[in-house]
Amino acid sequence: MTQLTEQFHLPEEYHEACDRLTTLVQQHTHRLLADEYWSDEHLDAISDHTGQSYTYIRDDDTDAFEDVEEYVYSRFKRCVYHRVTHVLDAHTDEFQAFQFVTDTGAERKIRRIGWHRLRTRLYDEESPYIEWRVLESVVDQLNTYYDAHGRFPETYTELVKTPEPNGTLPYAPDKGDYHIHELAVEDGDLRVVLNAPDSLSPESYHDWTKHELRFPIHSRFRDMLDTGELKAPTLHASEYGYTLDVPIAVSEQDTETVADRVLAVDLGVKKQATAVVLDSGDETHEQVTQPQFIDHPNKDKLFRMKADAEGINDRLAELRRQGKAHTERFDHLLSEYRQTRRKERRFREHIQHDVANQLVWLAVKNGCETIVFESLGQIDAPQTSGAIAWSISSWARGELLDHVEYKAGLLGIDVTAVNPWGTSRFCPRCGKRGRTVNAPNDHTECRHGGHFYCPNCGYECDRDVVGAVNVGRKHLSDSKMEKANPAEYSSAGNHASFPSPSEGARSAGVQSATDNQDQASGRQPRLAQHCARSLTANPGEGDMGGLQQNHGRNTGQQVPSGSITQYVLASTTEYG
Repeated sequence: MTQLTEQFHLPEEYHEACDRLTTLVQQHTHRLLADEYWSDEHLDAISDHTGQSYTYIRDDDTDAFEDVEEYVYSRFKRCVYHRVTHVLDAHTDEFQAFQFVTDTGAERKIRRIGWHRLRTRLYDEESPYIEWRVLESVVDQLNTYYDAHGRFPETYTELVKTPEPNGTLPYAPDKGDYHIHELAVEDGDLRVVLNAPDSLSPESYHDWTKHELRFPIHSRFRDMLDTGELKAPTLHASEYGYTLDVPIAVSEQDTETVADRVLAVDLGVKKQATAVVLDSGDETHEQVTQPQFIDHPNKDKLFRMKADAEGINDRLAELRRQGKAHTERFDHLLSEYRQTRRKERRFREHIQHDVANQLVWLAVKNGCETIVFESLGQIDAPQTSGAIAWSISSWARGELLDHVEYKAGLLGIDVTAVNPWGTSRFCPRCGKRGRTVNAPNDHTECRHGGHFYCPNCGYECDRDVVGAVNVGRKHLSDSKMEKANPAEYSSAGNHASFPSPSEGARSAGVQSATDNQDQASGRQPRLAQHCARSLTANPGEGDMGGLQQNHGRNTGQQVPSGSITQYVLASTTEYG
């Protein structure tokens, strides 16, 4: 079973009751973490815990609420236990990375040699999988700690102090009578009964009041209810005041796939992603589709937002140097800076959802069993700084893989990653080492050139396409790059080139090769254009749930009406 979530915003008249309810959650969550559960022992144990989250604490030998004076329901206690374990679960990846780093090298600040040692061990087949961005975050924290103390901390919880969780209330997910709330669909409405304290010191159950709320539900939510089961919600603060996230558990969808067919993805800087579909072969893998380039039309707008924020930050720094950090001008600029950064984060999230939707849709459309990435964060881009380095961080090291993994998982498609070493350096046709060059008509070797040329067999192609094909070859062959089976190009064409910046400004997200070309040259004069609209599901937009079709040849395919696929691929919200 998988879950899809719908949000309902609570009217302002209930915000004070929610304030009290979430304040109690926050107080008791922090108390339990500070007094007992924020320790390396519990972080280690929580990863091995099976069963529902709250039972990790409920089944402990001690009563976590024994000395609490205010009256709280047993159901409320379960919710707090659930919240505590959520916090612990959120730190298990960093805890594992901390152990990996401190076990790997000498106890000194991690610089170039230290990074090399970490990379070498991370690529060892027996090493645990650690996401690169998590590893980077932990190393940065360790280096900062070393600067302050002259040593590394002995434990993770010495490095990271007790978290200050907010009052998010995840209702305990097991079945049974809900003493804290009731949740049901009645007469076309979602009926919620929220039980909240009348004060922060309730003395008995008489000091808790039930608040009944009714929310009209739309057709999409009703369609999901027809195929799934309503589950316990989560209450949290949001930009709307308070929001109730209501999940619906649906059976995993049976997506038609072809055995051993993968969507191989190369993540880049100028283009967010390049994707190629490959079939496995005993001696030769086969590329069965033309390459698909994903280049979001609003990428430049995101860069402008970042530049605006940095400009405001420079003015703030100047005011600080002038001793004017307490002026109204400084407060105004600080507010503007924070607002711009929030807008930038939301916009980046929106773009990542769009790109993730396109990748998952390509996998569904082509019947791929697996989506294969290169390990995020390990992109070969030395000597990069400024906008380029930020671009890599935004696209390759952000939450794109998380979005793809979640959406693909709902449709029964696996997501995996391979070591990226050599994926842009070996020829997919003959398997020999090639070189990156400046351009198709200039074979001067350039490490960061955008074109690939193989002196051995004469094959040449866009470097990102070669990277995507080799990612797929490496996964399908389950071997090092130099031992992977070659991949035959389909007769439809080798590679798509990109339009000029002026053309790109008028075009859109996914650009695909559609015209036949000379198979050996790897050159193509033009691209099909993709409709550049939001991927949000809007009423009346047809069976694709708002996912716009690519109007190039052999690229459009609709999801059957009523399919959960359309809701999975419409999970992003309209940016505004």
